[in-house]
Amino acid sequence: MGRDYLIGSQLGKGSLHFWSWHKDHVLQRAFTVEPMQAIAATADGMYVAGGGASGTIYIWATGSGQLLRSWPAHYKAVTTLVFTQHSGGLLLSGGEDTVVSTWLLMDVLDASLSQQAMQQQPPTPLYSWSEHTLPVTSIHVGAGQANAIAITASLDRSCKIWSLAQGILLCSLTFPASIHSIRTDPGDHALYAGAGDGRIFETSLVGEVTGGEGTGERAEAGYYTMEGNTTAVTCLATTIDANQLVSGCEDGTVTVWDMRTRQPIRTLQKAGKGPVTAVLVMDRPAFLAAGQGGRGDKPNSSAHNSSKKGPQRPQPLAPFSKYYGAAGGVKPWEGVPVVIDGSTPYRGIVSTSGMAAMMSSSQQDKDSPSALDMSANGSKEPVGLQAENKKLRKQLQQAQHASERWQHLHSELHSACINKLLKTSG
Repeated sequence: MGRDYLIGSQLGKGSLHFWSWHKDHVLQRAFTVEPMQAIAATADGMYVAGGGASGTIYIWATGSGQLLRSWPAHYKAVTTLVFTQHSGGLLLSGGEDTVVSTWLLMDVLDASLSQQAMQQQPPTPLYSWSEHTLPVTSIHVGAGQANAIAITASLDRSCKIWSLAQGILLCSLTFPASIHSIRTDPGDHALYAGAGDGRIFETSLVGEVTGGEGTGERAEAGYYTMEGNTTAVTCLATTIDANQLVSGCEDGTVTVWDMRTRQPIRTLQKAGKGPVTAVLVMDRPAFLAAGQGGRGDKPNSSAHNSSKKGPQRPQPLAPFSKYYGAAGGVKPWEGVPVVIDGSTPYRGIVSTSGMAAMMSSSQQDKDSPSALDMSANGSKEPVGLQAENKKLRKQLQQAQHASERWQHLHSELHSACINKLLKTSG
């Protein structure tokens, strides 16, 4: 959740647990109306979404802890949630009712709609896909933001590839076992599907699968098989260089696979009694709690002290409200806390903190004729302002022409890729 926290939902209980990287114990707990079957956070950590067993989706603001919205999104339990990468403008949800819905966050969080109106008339999803015949188990969104692909998996042994830009089905893949988890490499070149019988299927999204030296035979359907797990593969993750794949299973084991040979190179045994429900592969956080290494290496004292203290300006995290309308972690007259550390654009901070009007009024005072030099002809425009305006107008026209050219090239490239993908799948 953002850069400073990790969030998890306790199975079978209505509670959320929050951890920080510099501490090895639970930092904060929050209680929910019902047990959360799925949970997701935006890339910047500003919003957290949870899906309940009743089919209701809840959205919290992490800075204030307020429950911003809840609405009945599915007829049965929500099984998976995911935000689009980087922007987080879209929320995709899948449920046991076999439906996959795409929600526009700006519509869901519309302040002009009351919670009562939201309950009586739930928001209309941007897209609603009902091509699966059994419960949806996993959703993955590739790179590309609005032009990305969305891949859905189901117990009906199929994976379906959708276009987020057009909302249409691009391709449907069928496997010999029910699919419980899916993941693509960072470049969206290959798709990995974890099956209920422990197998992992690899298929190419851009053509033939090449470069493999594993013993798995390529089937006529167009995929490789990696074997080694004995129970259902519940989660998958790849490294940033796509050289390794990490899988988690229902028996609590985590396996690391070498993608060149498609063979397991390491297995981590479970520490608890439950299944592995999520796997995250990321760069080591700067403030990760450091202890004695497995080889007895002593950590650097300065780095250890720094990680123990944690970041000087952590991301705001308030206690989550259980019900809609509660104040959360801020007072009614307070706004959401904002960390000014250079990671947010200057204009975003100004508009968020409510200082835009003050700066506008101050700027008008500075730009008044009494505070500026007059031009030689006696006009009330500052010296050089006309030339600067002319220069900016010219730059604006050039930028608009360049934008039109790039938009045209993007449309041609998008059409070519779609046609090639359809031909390959056909």
